[in-house]
Amino acid sequence: MNQSTWLRRAVCVAVCLVAAGLYGCKTNNNDQEAPAEEDVEYVPAEDDFQPAFVLASDDAPVETSSFRQSMSLQSSASSTPPSGWTPQQFLTAYNVDAVIPPNGKPRGYGVKVAIITAYHYSNLQSDLNAFARKYSLAPISLNVINQAGNISNSNWALQSCLAVQMLNAVAPGATVYVIEAKSVSQKDVQTAVQTAVNLGVNIISMPFGAPEFSTESSMAHLFTNTQIAWIAASGTSAGPTFPGTSPDVVAVGGTSASLSASSLLQFETAWVDSAAGMSVYERMPNYQMIPSVQNANTTALRSVPDVVFNADPASGAEIYVSILGGYIKVGGNSVSTSFFTGVVAIANQFRKSLNKPMLSSISTSSRPLQSSLYELMSSNGGPTNSTVLNDVVDGYVSNGSYLAEPGYDIATGLGSLDVAAFANYMANQP
Repeated sequence: MNQSTWLRRAVCVAVCLVAAGLYGCKTNNNDQEAPAEEDVEYVPAEDDFQPAFVLASDDAPVETSSFRQSMSLQSSASSTPPSGWTPQQFLTAYNVDAVIPPNGKPRGYGVKVAIITAYHYSNLQSDLNAFARKYSLAPISLNVINQAGNISNSNWALQSCLAVQMLNAVAPGATVYVIEAKSVSQKDVQTAVQTAVNLGVNIISMPFGAPEFSTESSMAHLFTNTQIAWIAASGTSAGPTFPGTSPDVVAVGGTSASLSASSLLQFETAWVDSAAGMSVYERMPNYQMIPSVQNANTTALRSVPDVVFNADPASGAEIYVSILGGYIKVGGNSVSTSFFTGVVAIANQFRKSLNKPMLSSISTSSRPLQSSLYELMSSNGGPTNSTVLNDVVDGYVSNGSYLAEPGYDIATGLGSLDVAAFANYMANQP
């Protein structure tokens, strides 16, 4: 994309931001599906943002040309859950259920989270209610801001359900805003992001990405609010994507994980289709300028992911999407990103109870979240606190280009987290 195009888009964004208002509303928390609408499908362009999920029945991520050509998503959806991980299995595997929230409140209480998605899905709340009822969860009352009118897209309906249902499982006490961008164009997603910033949220989750472009650093102004933790998917097998490559964003990748009979995490390997590698344009941030990273990354550029969690569609997460027929087993880094969003909400809850500032991922802030994460790695590359990090030491991504090894590696970054230990660790950080 050339510079003149980006200048024109920048002007459009400025106009939109002046004109845009918070014209969404809070949805009712009931169990009835909203009536069907006369929806209009939107076909994304090559440089638009795309979701980072993978259906268990697919051989490749949905962000392929076939996805862009066909908006009718065929899947193995059913009225009964498939054999993917249940919410409780995710919670047990990563020790979320060992978290003892402060003041007896639900996990994530008092923390504001914005999920950026695209297009409008009228059944989002009712689908969340059905999911929560099935797994004995208290459903979050979503605050939906619809910037898309009646424009819909079945893939992004699944993306929206995935994001809110995973977050609800991990941090049911969070206050959640869902910003439905008008489209997946750079301009419309920027407008949705700015809307989230204007709401004063603590965390902004972006479980998607776009191919890197030479002027992506010009979007750095979006991440200047130092009171926000920005979280994004690292990408898919096609390679790292923006905004995950931004030094101001925590990039989340994926693993293939195995559970014991009691749902304890037995082992994790790198998930072959998880995106990992070095950015084409973004410089290596200060928090990655440590021996353990520099031994693995011999360039001067940002490497992703930072952390990983289960994202293999072979195990997958069980998600309910009524317009696609019911329950779907889905994987991809949208799953791990949404899971980690809830994890950060828990850490913020602990910090808030101690009157400490909310976590920031801005690389130029005095104490970015990434610095605390990377300080868990010793100078020789091994984890310094094994109670927080689950080191991933096997598997590969990018057709074998990057191998998972002991300590930090390009394929899986720092590894996955023991969430209870992570929450306590972050509570003790400045």
